[in-house]
Amino acid sequence: MDQFYQELRKIQKKERNNGTLARVDEDFYARIHEYMDGLKKEAMNDPFSKALSLLKQSQIIATEICERREKKITEAAVVNIHRSYLLFTGRPQFDLVDTTPLNLTPEEEKFYYSLIDTLKNHRGNISLEKLSDDDETTSKPIIKPKEPPSNTVTSKHAAEDNADEPKPVIKDKPKEMKPDAVKSKVEQVKKSKSVEDIEDNPNAFDNQDEFYDFESRKVSKDTELVTMLVFDDVGQIIGVDEKIYGPFRPQDIVTLPLVNAKIFFKNRKGRQVKI
Repeated sequence: MDQFYQELRKIQKKERNNGTLARVDEDFYARIHEYMDGLKKEAMNDPFSKALSLLKQSQIIATEICERREKKITEAAVVNIHRSYLLFTGRPQFDLVDTTPLNLTPEEEKFYYSLIDTLKNHRGNISLEKLSDDDETTSKPIIKPKEPPSNTVTSKHAAEDNADEPKPVIKDKPKEMKPDAVKSKVEQVKKSKSVEDIEDNPNAFDNQDEFYDFESRKVSKDTELVTMLVFDDVGQIIGVDEKIYGPFRPQDIVTLPLVNAKIFFKNRKGRQVKI
């Protein structure tokens, strides 16, 4: 057990210090799993042994080795595809330069060539050859088929068929009202309008033939004074009528604008009372 652990430490050191892959056996990853499985069984049989601590250390070391080797393999694949597949230099060409990294395991070799294929496909999609082919297909003019000329001469049979169709009904124009009648009608509508009707329809007129002043009505409603019983201590406030109210004490009965009183009601600091 300890012998393989020392071997892992040596490989870890080589991967850290060298830019190339450290030499390992072809069954390197299988041996890692076998070694860790043995440590797990030993730790289960003897909880007081050093197997559990050794297992944790081995997992950390093996993970670092795997990640460093993956990074080196990926970088090698990218460099190789850069040398082998030309871009934006006329017609691109692919001629794989044999720079396969040394000391690959069978699993890593499969990983390396899958990266080469992926990068090759990507470069093929963005190459000038691919783009030029797309331009040729899109630049071709689209020829629309000519439509047959429409026959504008109505045949005798068509005229006979149209004769059986129902003719459109032409409605009579509405009768125009005389100016005096219109004026009397408007006056009747004005007289029937109440304040509630005016509020519902802002375009309606009042009896003085003027638009209803909703702004002044809203302000007067907001500044409407109400009587309130105070529940808690509250400091001075400025009302919507720009007057100063307060400070307030519990059980005070005060008069202030409705808008400000609603804030007291909402926060349960007072309630409206009628006197």
